[in-house]
Amino acid sequence: MTLDLETLLVASGLIIILCGIAFILNTAMRRNDASGRLWSIGFIAAMLTSLSFSIWSIADELWWVLAIGNTAYVISIGAIWSGARVFNGRPSLIWVVLAGGGLVALFTAIEGPGGGLWTGSAGLFAGVAVFAGLGGAETMRSRMRRNLNARIMSFALWTVCAYYVARTGIFVSLGPDSSTFQQYFSSELTVILTIVVVLLGTISMSILQAERSGARALGDVTVGVHSVVGVLSAAPFMQQWADWVERASFHGDRLAMIAMDVDNLPQMNTAFGRTFGDTAIRSVAQIVRHHAPTTALLGHTGAGRFVIVVVTQNVVDAEQLAIRLQTALVDEPIDPQQSLRATASFGVVDTDGYGYGLPVLRRALDDATHAAREAGGNSIVVGRGIAQPGA
Repeated sequence: MTLDLETLLVASGLIIILCGIAFILNTAMRRNDASGRLWSIGFIAAMLTSLSFSIWSIADELWWVLAIGNTAYVISIGAIWSGARVFNGRPSLIWVVLAGGGLVALFTAIEGPGGGLWTGSAGLFAGVAVFAGLGGAETMRSRMRRNLNARIMSFALWTVCAYYVARTGIFVSLGPDSSTFQQYFSSELTVILTIVVVLLGTISMSILQAERSGARALGDVTVGVHSVVGVLSAAPFMQQWADWVERASFHGDRLAMIAMDVDNLPQMNTAFGRTFGDTAIRSVAQIVRHHAPTTALLGHTGAGRFVIVVVTQNVVDAEQLAIRLQTALVDEPIDPQQSLRATASFGVVDTDGYGYGLPVLRRALDDATHAAREAGGNSIVVGRGIAQPGA
């Protein structure tokens, strides 16, 4: 059976609309956070893309509909990258996505109706390839890189990136009428690839949101500038952290940072219930508050993660603090009746090793904590970087 382009576009449109509505409703009901909103924008843009291309397939004189579709297509892929950045605790850079969509709209408008079926396609293909590659890279770093569903999402995005890089090259060098382009990169094959990627992406992102909702319930609850467990919540902590780094750089003070990730928090919620997981978080928070120096900056950046920023005199002070916290977790059970104890993975870095650039310090801290997790948890990894001049 041979499916024509119009039939495939209609089928693709229905799948995208159904997946988009399901994801948006699921996000709104579970946790309408920044990453979920950005991914929802991606689905809305994908639905607009599908509608635009479907309209053009039955009314090809409306060339401007292609401009809308091309722009929305790039924004839909870019929003996935932007949402992944927020999921990883980084700025969304959504303005980059909107700027990319604007450039594609401009290129399409410049070509005008003379471009026919392929109006604005060179810019569209390049834009999709760039944002898919950025999205694939983002889903392989920080919080997402240790999640199986994020890896599935990464695989889908890298597949799209590779396909569109090749498609762009063939389109520019040989043209859309060449046998190579028609055989391997035709619109029909592209629509089929789109359907597969949409299904994979919807499943992966929905599970990521569900897991995050279950694992980080207390991380979203704040009382003023504080997390409900008694230390600074994520946003005010990040502001204070940036201020500390800037002032330490001015005075030449050594700052050390300790990240403390509670091990197996989702498994705790599954095995013992959400209440037990919340109790574990509160227990760990109290240990952090009691054993960290009075002058330390304490942050609760997520239900399973605490970060301590402290001025130290030498390189071993921070590691010794991490050891004290690790020991306290063993000495103070979550549930004394059942003798259940939490463990944590610790990452330790300081400005002597990585300089005073906050993005560099955050990345190094994430890497050290990830290495501790990969070592099986309940361990301490000290980052040993070399500060760069001017960092």
